[in-house]
Amino acid sequence: MRLVNLGCLTLMLGPFILGFAYFELSLLRIFSRGLYSMTYPSVMGTVTTQGLETLSYAYEVDGRAYQGDNYRYTVKNESDFKAWSGPEFRAGSPLRVYYRPGSPWESVVVPGVQGRTLLLLLGFTPFNLAIFWGLYLMLDSTRKSRLGVRAFERNGRVHVRLTDRTPVRVGFEGSLPAAILLAMIVGMVMGMDAPLTAIVLAGAFAVAAGVGGAMWWRSRLGTGDYDLILDEQARSLSLPPMHGRTKRRELEWDAIRAVILDKETRSNKGSRSEYYRCMFRLRGGSRAELVAEWKGDQDRAANLVNWLQARMGRDESTLVARPAPAPAPKKKVRY
Repeated sequence: MRLVNLGCLTLMLGPFILGFAYFELSLLRIFSRGLYSMTYPSVMGTVTTQGLETLSYAYEVDGRAYQGDNYRYTVKNESDFKAWSGPEFRAGSPLRVYYRPGSPWESVVVPGVQGRTLLLLLGFTPFNLAIFWGLYLMLDSTRKSRLGVRAFERNGRVHVRLTDRTPVRVGFEGSLPAAILLAMIVGMVMGMDAPLTAIVLAGAFAVAAGVGGAMWWRSRLGTGDYDLILDEQARSLSLPPMHGRTKRRELEWDAIRAVILDKETRSNKGSRSEYYRCMFRLRGGSRAELVAEWKGDQDRAANLVNWLQARMGRDESTLVARPAPAPAPKKKVRY
């Protein structure tokens, strides 16, 4: 079922992904050529045509004549048209031409990276990364290796991490909106041809937001607040402050009557979703204690149940609770 859903989503998002990727690659190509143009040698040339949206010029390299019409490496825009509309670019006027070594037929009048290119990269890159990140998450959901229980030892006790959020994911979630917001602010305040310094600083702030978010989440994970902790020598465990718990709950193994797999169906705005939950059934008639839950992922919940049963030395089989019966439809009363 997951593979079918993945295939449908890929077909629906395919054109958008290809379109964004093509545009992004075009911007990266313009950016790389702009950087390389800063090393171009130059010769004097002559303007041959000055039009509203075109500028042509002639120049010679090693005795061979060439024609060029590239003003600078960027997405053509109205500001470029205004730049060459002045009297200094009239037909017959001299101008300096920068040509590519080894390919003298490729040339520009203004070398270097332009602010417009960097601003577009800053604004559109997060959308592409979001698409590819979503595809990665969908593909990751089909891997069997992710079903395993992520357990590790710390200070002589066994920890099981109950959250899927990693520092990389949190860092990405922080840098993505920061990049979009900063690109919009720079574009609205300074225009599309904003100074390179402002755009570079905006990009640096976006990266810093992602790095800061990743470091903050890493420190949060280091506290163990998202870990189920087992002390096998003391035969006790500690549940993290999650799923309605405001603080950790300490339980003795003898107080746990069973480790069960429970299924709960929830309704939200007309749609129904199934949640599979690993739960402790406690002795003394108290309510069951929720350990962790996953939406629509029975395998992960069952693996955690089986792992806990094995670590606690239980021989009981995994139990799947029957879903609650659907409420009976109300009868319409006619008056």
